[in-house]
Amino acid sequence: MLRNYSICGKGIRISAPVFPADSENWKKFLDNSAKQDITVECKISEKLPHINGEWTKKQDCDYLISDNMLYKRVYMGTADGAVVKTALDDFSEKEITLVEESFDVLLDERYLWSTIGLAESLLHHDSLLMHASFIEADGEAILFTAPCGTGKSTQAELWRKFAGATVINGDKAGVSFVDGRLCACGVPFCGTSGICENKILPLKAIVELGQSKENTVRRLTAVNGLQAILGNTYIDMQTPGVPLRCVELINRILNSVNVYHLDCTPDERAVEALKSALKNE
Repeated sequence: MLRNYSICGKGIRISAPVFPADSENWKKFLDNSAKQDITVECKISEKLPHINGEWTKKQDCDYLISDNMLYKRVYMGTADGAVVKTALDDFSEKEITLVEESFDVLLDERYLWSTIGLAESLLHHDSLLMHASFIEADGEAILFTAPCGTGKSTQAELWRKFAGATVINGDKAGVSFVDGRLCACGVPFCGTSGICENKILPLKAIVELGQSKENTVRRLTAVNGLQAILGNTYIDMQTPGVPLRCVELINRILNSVNVYHLDCTPDERAVEALKSALKNE
């Protein structure tokens, strides 16, 4: 079976013997006409393949480099999960072998993006996945980013209520160069927010949030902007080659968009403070 998606303006083709489910969110991103930038072939096996070489253990995954190929061994708790094979210098083509008992979970569309390493593959196509609430205001995108529980969804909802904004994704967003322009992109997974739309918009600002009794906005320096984005990026930084490429892309992003820190209250005053700061830039 084949699934062709368009995510962050990139065509993604996934083949597998069967897909456990077709969620409504992922259906929004189906696109059989999209150019195939990323291809993923999934197959089921009774056991994981044996790869000659010495594996490096890093938290939940093991890594092995052999003949310019990168192998990543994924576990499901204490059970075997999958082995992902890809070229070391370009993650656009992947071959994934999944053990039968883990298949249904690893290819469930709640976890599919993680299993196939979507963030790492998109990174090689000038795209970054972020932990952020994504809103549309006056035809442009604003991303609210922060650790869980800080108030991303709250600020997004305040902008919807008091500034006529539309929430595109309540928890995650892509940041991508599309036809040379920096854009925010909807993605087919949204945490528990339940808000997920397929839309690509020019990116006006990235806003790092903090909680406060008063509202203050400041534009971040390049170093602090890098830290704000990097700390809220969905990507496996243990994957060889990823950290440097990720930092290089974020530096490109910082040359194209302003990053702010907003210490905010959970009310309309926060909306007005940020609107004023963005208007004055």
